[in-house]
Amino acid sequence: MKLSFFQIINYSLIILALAIFMRYMWDVIFNPDYQPSGWKNARKEGRLSKALLKLERNYAEKVRFFNFWLQVENLKKEQVPGAFAELGVYRGESARVLHHMDTARRFHLFDTFEGFKNQDLAVEKGEAANYKTSNFADTSPEKVLAEIGGNQNIILHPGSFPSSAVKVVHEKFALVNIDADLYNPTKAGLEFFYPRLSPGGVILVHDYNSKWEGVMKAVDDFCKTIPESMVLLPDRETTVMIIKRKF
Repeated sequence: MKLSFFQIINYSLIILALAIFMRYMWDVIFNPDYQPSGWKNARKEGRLSKALLKLERNYAEKVRFFNFWLQVENLKKEQVPGAFAELGVYRGESARVLHHMDTARRFHLFDTFEGFKNQDLAVEKGEAANYKTSNFADTSPEKVLAEIGGNQNIILHPGSFPSSAVKVVHEKFALVNIDADLYNPTKAGLEFFYPRLSPGGVILVHDYNSKWEGVMKAVDDFCKTIPESMVLLPDRETTVMIIKRKF
């Protein structure tokens, strides 16, 4: 089959676009320029576990991964006491990363493990208004534990938050990762964890962007009530970080 000049140009452009995309993906996954200097030094000194090195290679959202690591390392350096927590676990991908960054911390995981609740979906706007109760229901506590592959410090709390947190009302927290997608659980998470956050501790809220209006409203409203300012991070969906004052 003889190709026309325009067909040759079109095929060439497609091949070029694919080559550029593959190069980009290779850089995202393997290029060490994405790694902060502290990570490189820790790797050279043998302070990173094989499990964590593998997680870094496979974790697509590099900015989010390395911010997790930098915050965890700073908590160790500053000797900030307290457990870790995550609200909105789904299948345990981010929980697995955080656990392997500090396996000595108790890690409380909060999720319905059954998808969203109707009362939470009823108030949503934007992209989250299209969610159904079946979204994120394809998980279970057993699947999450298997995904994390952790130790006895992993503690699961199935059910609707904050009712599911009744056993940790006296706990202190050093790091909390909130990835609940909706207004009600995000608001409840901030109101529950902030008073229990150790000075110097950090709260991370994922999905702070216009697609998730409920998350933005919950964060904006809450930040008006505390002395700290939010810090916006340039990861894919934008994470908000709140670091509690030490005095």
